[in-house]
Amino acid sequence: MKKLKAALLSCILVLFILILSGCASSHAAKHSKTLNVIGWSEYVPQSVLDRFTKETGVKINYTSYSDPDEMLSKVLSSANGTYDMVLAPGMYVQILRKLGRLDKLDKAEIPNYQNLSQTALNEPYDKFNQYSAPYLGTVMGIAYNAKKVKTPIKSYQDLLKPEFKDSLVTVEDSRAVVGCALMATGHKINDTSKAALADASKYLAKLKPNIKIFDGSSPKTSLINGEVSAGLIYGGEIALAMQNNPDIKVVYPKEPVYFAYDVFMKLKKAPNGTNVDKFINYMLAPKTSVKFSEAFPYYNPNKQAVKLLPKKLRDNPAVTVPNNVLARSQTVLNLGKETTKIDKVWNDFKGDQ
Repeated sequence: MKKLKAALLSCILVLFILILSGCASSHAAKHSKTLNVIGWSEYVPQSVLDRFTKETGVKINYTSYSDPDEMLSKVLSSANGTYDMVLAPGMYVQILRKLGRLDKLDKAEIPNYQNLSQTALNEPYDKFNQYSAPYLGTVMGIAYNAKKVKTPIKSYQDLLKPEFKDSLVTVEDSRAVVGCALMATGHKINDTSKAALADASKYLAKLKPNIKIFDGSSPKTSLINGEVSAGLIYGGEIALAMQNNPDIKVVYPKEPVYFAYDVFMKLKKAPNGTNVDKFINYMLAPKTSVKFSEAFPYYNPNKQAVKLLPKKLRDNPAVTVPNNVLARSQTVLNLGKETTKIDKVWNDFKGDQ
């Protein structure tokens, strides 16, 4: 009997230890000090990440990528929990949701969400703002060197003029460039109909003799050094070019323009999910958000942060995109299998480049 009581007591003790261990593990999970992020390379100031860690004690493991498809491959090939959150183009909200990999944001833990401008909310890929929080926005504008270009540029069609032969730079981005070609010919940016893509292809065929450089990493460089006279490039790159060369100006065509947000998303089964909400709230604080624009001068959707921008950025139309331009902007969406049609137009355009 004593042996039985001893054995029973031993079992109870073991069970008690396991319960305590479980509680400790649960408690530790709730107060995790780690956050695993996968996002664009050279896009989030390291000083901001360091400050977040200093203020919260949460260490950030930041995995970078240079191509969204690379990001998608990493996320899908990794076990759940490898990454807690993603920073990627808005259309990836659709893709990751469809694959069952996104969790809703806990808005109660993100009071700074209210700092976002209404123009940045209710995007087609996240109509009710449940799965994403805008970080920065990318507009596609036309940059030109005022000393070299004397004829005013008002339309995408102006880039086809003989005076621009072998003197333009464009970003190496199929959705953006083909999207501009679609809009230049009177179609919607996500139109993949035979007629629309035929018109876009014709436009690009006329544009090609004028393209000197395809540059996906630093299209501003050839503008700054005078190697080209104009270009179809991202607003942030134009802003940096303007800072380095005062002869560089920006103009937005009279047709619709390409515009896309990069957004934060929480991955499903994120082991550090509470830290995701904490991090997003930190990033949407005005004094934090303004640091993004100072380092990477893209469009900032944080209306409170914009008030804190230095005057040179606040007054720069490449950074603070005019409302009438935003009103006629269009954003790219996930096209599924139809994307192959865009890829074909792009590959035909680039040819042996």
